[in-house]
Amino acid sequence: MRRPLLALLLLLACRPAASTTPPPADPVQATQPAADPWLAVHLDEPTVRAHLNYLADDARQGRAPGSDGDRESAAHVQAAFTQLGLQPAFGASYTQPFTLTDGVRLLPDQRPSLRIGPADLPVELLPFTQSTTAPISAPLVYLGHGVDDSPALHKATKGAIVVVRAGAPDDPHLDPTRTRTQSKLIAARDHGAVGFILWDPDSDLAFPNHGEANDLKIPALAVGKAGTPALLAAFNVKPTTSKPTTSKPDDVHHGLVPGKRAKQKASLHTPVERVELTTQNIAAVLPGSGGGKRIVIGAHVDHLGLGTGSSLAPGQSAVHNGADDNASGVATLLALAAAIARVPAAARPYDLEFVAFGAEEMGLLGSKHYVGALTPEARARIVAMLNFDMVGRLQGDAVVVSGVGTSSVWSPLLNKVAAPLQVRPSEDGFGASDQASFYTAGLPVLHFFSGTHADYHKPSDDLDKINFPGAVAIGDLSLRVIATLMQEQPTLDYLKVSAAAPRAGGFRVSLGTVPDYAAKVDGVQLADVRAGGAAAAAGMLAGDIITKLGTREIHNFDDYMACFAELKPGVAVPAQVLRAGKPIDLQITPSAPQRR
Repeated sequence: MRRPLLALLLLLACRPAASTTPPPADPVQATQPAADPWLAVHLDEPTVRAHLNYLADDARQGRAPGSDGDRESAAHVQAAFTQLGLQPAFGASYTQPFTLTDGVRLLPDQRPSLRIGPADLPVELLPFTQSTTAPISAPLVYLGHGVDDSPALHKATKGAIVVVRAGAPDDPHLDPTRTRTQSKLIAARDHGAVGFILWDPDSDLAFPNHGEANDLKIPALAVGKAGTPALLAAFNVKPTTSKPTTSKPDDVHHGLVPGKRAKQKASLHTPVERVELTTQNIAAVLPGSGGGKRIVIGAHVDHLGLGTGSSLAPGQSAVHNGADDNASGVATLLALAAAIARVPAAARPYDLEFVAFGAEEMGLLGSKHYVGALTPEARARIVAMLNFDMVGRLQGDAVVVSGVGTSSVWSPLLNKVAAPLQVRPSEDGFGASDQASFYTAGLPVLHFFSGTHADYHKPSDDLDKINFPGAVAIGDLSLRVIATLMQEQPTLDYLKVSAAAPRAGGFRVSLGTVPDYAAKVDGVQLADVRAGGAAAAAGMLAGDIITKLGTREIHNFDDYMACFAELKPGVAVPAQVLRAGKPIDLQITPSAPQRR
């Protein structure tokens, strides 16, 4: 309690005279500066372990967006935030809901059908089909793998329901964009097909019915091993297990020749609708003592459920717990929040916002929604974003830190605080994790990553493989980064990294575009363009919506990917974008991918 000044003066006046010689100073107090509160906090391994055990438990069923396990995980994160006394980040709420598309489903009381003569074949849904209100009937024609450009096959395609073999022929020079199932359908549609059957004769596995479900304008279904005998019978071909005796790449071991027409017409019916799900971001704020500047710290909480098209264990309908990807990141984030909450507010001039993003595995949807919802004022308050994605499998003492080139501050800062870890830096702020959404919004970013492993996107990414002390060490490194930002308050400039063209995948061309997979537009919206890339040279800008490339109209990402098989390196083609609602004609010259 403060005393009034007059009372204090009277008290001093009535005191007896004291010696003018000051008492000797305590030598420790005289020479030792005030203790640094940041040195007293570290991540707690039991905290990391407890959160990770909950998130990666089989009971969460792989935390697929919109599932019970997803909602339970979000509630767990929110409970951790409230127990720490953190404030809700979205007004009065800790959650920021958003919707997404996840494949297709049948309309009520409907069933898909593929009838050839008297036979009804067992079929599976495809997540890029046109919904039909009544069956369509047309001749049935086999097109092999659907990549043959011969005029005879094009002629046979017109007006037909086509059967296209899944996968690709044995041709190392074939552009993989041509062998995407959606690209095969688009090619058949462009040559007049009225229906599409994906045939996988040796597989019992359904085609992955997940993610964005674009209407590619013709009905389509899949036929697997169970329907193969009836399909071959329709073409008057007997099943065989012998291998092909010719070198034609489209010949299959069942002896069916591309261009062959079935004896009878086929009837195809696809009464489907898109599946719309709701998931959420979960976020909380630890207020600082400064003027409202903010550091965002994130990790995605979702994973693959029982397996989706992103699973690298096809055919295994098993819980994909994602212990490393990315229960490890969320557990580290929560332990980091607990550690920093113990630092006095006076030593925290910046606000800290902790965000568990939803639907990262479906195209960074949660972080894109978060960034897209920021007001200009809120965006201006963010000084940097730090991301944890897969920090649970540290090998040795080397940690990958991406985004080092996004600000001139990062490299010297990391050199200063890295020990005892060794930082393997990557300059690029793009990448397949949530920091990319912030980098495209003009913010410096860092992404902490313990490295790849054979269990990635498989059911075997489980708790028994986690290096808990390694996750703590990476969390402590981020803690030192944050402490330095708080203490020194450097000006974090934003740098555009000129990234190399893609080196893998066998694509013929590179455009240097960064599509926004979350945008709901007619076309493909660009989240950004890579500095030095073909799109930047053509004058394309972040926010542009590509509506035409070469001779092809672009209505969705599948149309966009089909263009890659048609474009050639160094050959300029017309392009059209919508910018602020106005069409702009450009010319783009694709680059050749850089290979090493």
